[in-house]
Amino acid sequence: MRKNNSHRPITRKVLFVCTGNIFRSFSAEALLKHYLKDHKIKGWEVFSAGTRAEKQPVDKEVLASLKTLGVKNLDHKQHKLNKAMLKKYDLVIAMSEDHAEFIKKEFGYAHAVLFNELVKDEHSSVLDIEDEVKDYATNRIAVESMIGRTVKYIHDNIPKLITGIEARVYLFSDFANGVYKRKHNNGFPVIKLYETPNTFAFMSISIPSKEDGHILVIPKKRYVLLHEIPHNVLSELLLTIQKIGAVLERDHGGYNVLINNGRVADQYIFHAHFHLLPRDANDQISLNGWDNQKMTEKQFVEFNNKLKKKINSKVK
Repeated sequence: MRKNNSHRPITRKVLFVCTGNIFRSFSAEALLKHYLKDHKIKGWEVFSAGTRAEKQPVDKEVLASLKTLGVKNLDHKQHKLNKAMLKKYDLVIAMSEDHAEFIKKEFGYAHAVLFNELVKDEHSSVLDIEDEVKDYATNRIAVESMIGRTVKYIHDNIPKLITGIEARVYLFSDFANGVYKRKHNNGFPVIKLYETPNTFAFMSISIPSKEDGHILVIPKKRYVLLHEIPHNVLSELLLTIQKIGAVLERDHGGYNVLINNGRVADQYIFHAHFHLLPRDANDQISLNGWDNQKMTEKQFVEFNNKLKKKINSKVK
């Protein structure tokens, strides 16, 4: 009889990226693997690579620091980042802002997430040696001190990293695939409201005080942004939204359909999802607006022509 795997978590495939793949990304890979093994956590595939990865040995202080923290297998081989890696791994974790920018510019991959973004929701870098120790070529004491602090920083934040990965990358996939151990952050159960072959709808725990719902509609397969969702899946999503929206409209004055694309647009969970907010006249829900730009008719036409050209070239 075929075994039912519908309630098994999706394998977490994580790639760390730094410059040389001999310090930050290497340490992150080694420490995450060590933590997973030490806590008998299965279902993860972890790797690391460098944007340059020019052949050079791992600094002995990196190895010593990792060894002090219990990492025993220190036989490391450098790997240079390539497109195949970006395609293979679900989550690419950049150790610095420079790495994320390089990955986007060089490979057109816009979904690299910063290490610090996952562990403390901060858009900042885990610095390299030369970034912090300006006289690194002659100040060995400062270099060793910096390496030790950085490796320990990564080590100390591995539990937060795992929590961040689970909550911001794989949570919705687990919900949609019925992984029974996954619940909302407050422990409430995930209750399926509606489902199609490619979509799943459930109630968010963030419910406005004067309303009785806030529904999320997601593709079962993880896509980060709206424009990445295949047309057939998007059609199912819109039909699901229509069906639920009709129910909300019948019982309320109306409803909003919202989607946040990208971190600057307040996307917190890296799995595309639509928000359906039921609305009533006195619900006191405020959707932030913006200050209108003052412009001439000529500027308005120029804005239109510029965008029209970009849209049409993209479509072709």
